Amino acid sequence: MLALKNVILTSLRLSSYSKTTNNLVSLFEKRCVSSILPNPFSTSVPNSLIRQLPSNSTNTSILSSVSSLVPSLFLKKSCPSLQQTRSVTKWSLNKGKRKTVKAVVARFYRLGWGAWIRPMVGRNKRHWSKTAKRKIRAEKHVFCNSTQSTLLDKMVTKYWRKRRFYVDDLYEPYHQREEYSLTAVKPH
Repeated sequence: MLALKNVILTSLRLSSYSKTTNNLVSLFEKRCVSSILPNPFSTSVPNSLIRQLPSNSTNTSILSSVSSLVPSLFLKKSCPSLQQTRSVTKWSLNKGKRKTVKAVVARFYRLGWGAWIRPMVGRNKRHWSKTAKRKIRAEKHVFCNSTQSTLLDKMVTKYWRKRRFYVDDLYEPYHQREEYSLTAVKPH
């Protein structure tokens, strides 16, 4: 874009149109880039852009001579990418029942009182740039908020929403919550 802008500016300086330089540059930055970038395979400048240029014939001829450079500057070799989804399968093909999203079970853990916990984001990345204190802090788990917990409950089946009992469970002290009436051990 910078090279194209320099070509336009030098062409305008040669043709001695210094007053319209700022107008053309601002118009180019506002209109041309936004209209060319979404469609990288276009071969010419859109007609709406040419209509909005000043009526000087040299400016139009300069832009039309530069327009052949524009597609080659912004042409990207892009392959079609698929949008990643982790949505729930509401009806399976075999039994017609909901399915668990396996990514939820792999990344999150549900406590007995309904809260979901997860490890800190990026705890295994860029260890060379983290201090020792930050690495220790990254090993801890954090709670998901109520909106996220509700969403995660919808993404798993009843099997995963029930309390899981494991031998030597590290999270055993956290499965009870005294201020939550369903899991309170002491009577209120």
